[in-house]
Amino acid sequence: MKTVCFKLRTRLVAPLASIAAVLLIITPSSKPSASVGIPQGKGGEVIAKPKPTPTPKKSTLPTRTNRTSSRSPRTRTNQAGLEFVLISPGSFTMGSHNGNADEKPVHQVTINHGFYMGKYEVTQGQWQTVMGTTIHQQRDKVAGSYIIVGEGNHYPMYFVSWEEAMSFVGRLNELNDGYTYRLPTEAEWEYACRAGTKGDYYADNVSGIGWSLENSGNETHVVGGKQTNAFGLSDMSGNVSEWCEDVYHDNYYGAPTNGSAWVSGGESQKRVLRGGGWFDRDLYLRSAARFKNSSDYREYGIGFRVVAVARTQ
Repeated sequence: MKTVCFKLRTRLVAPLASIAAVLLIITPSSKPSASVGIPQGKGGEVIAKPKPTPTPKKSTLPTRTNRTSSRSPRTRTNQAGLEFVLISPGSFTMGSHNGNADEKPVHQVTINHGFYMGKYEVTQGQWQTVMGTTIHQQRDKVAGSYIIVGEGNHYPMYFVSWEEAMSFVGRLNELNDGYTYRLPTEAEWEYACRAGTKGDYYADNVSGIGWSLENSGNETHVVGGKQTNAFGLSDMSGNVSEWCEDVYHDNYYGAPTNGSAWVSGGESQKRVLRGGGWFDRDLYLRSAARFKNSSDYREYGIGFRVVAVARTQ
């Protein structure tokens, strides 16, 4: 959040006595003055010397104060080890003319609040610290024969439903560390992903920014292994798809334009997923690409990241 320092400008008003010097004309007597050193006119009249104009006192302007102590830090790490990057307010064009019908109509969104976005997808180590379960225990909750596609403290957590992701942020809020934790809104997610870019991807080399079907080797990878975007966020494209707060709608007609979550109407049992994953084609790693699934659904390609907002009280 930016802190604006105002510099007071003091208007200097010249005293009346300093307006033009006044020439005092003295009427001559019948006899010229014998005073020495007094200037005289051609007729012998005495001309008074003009009084010197006083120099106005300069006003001392207040010193600019940089209140760095009140500024939010660019990055922060919380007690659970999650790293966050500050995302400043701004406007962007949401959606894509090149995408599916649910990415239209393209519309302008203005986010007037700053927020912290998780620099990485929530990792297996962070999940276990907060929730107490391992990737294997999460896999065992899923019906069917899913395999483990990447395991370790620094791999993204998957086999997480939207409901469980909400439980995770609820646990973070119990830290009472001055921040409110939640899932990103869909608009916040796309704004943070684009990081000022307007194309289909936030970099020209798609393989350089995300793990997809074309380069993943059919598994997830340690977070932070690809090029970050201009905001300093990693894996916004690829690795695992990420839950957002919003209910899924099949188009943007009536969508909020202030960055808030769209939780009314739509397919109430479906929630939005963003970013694409390791088993998706590059096409689905686009900044505007959208997905949906039931709020209780788990699989080996779905994870999440967290937003943090400073509490005002």
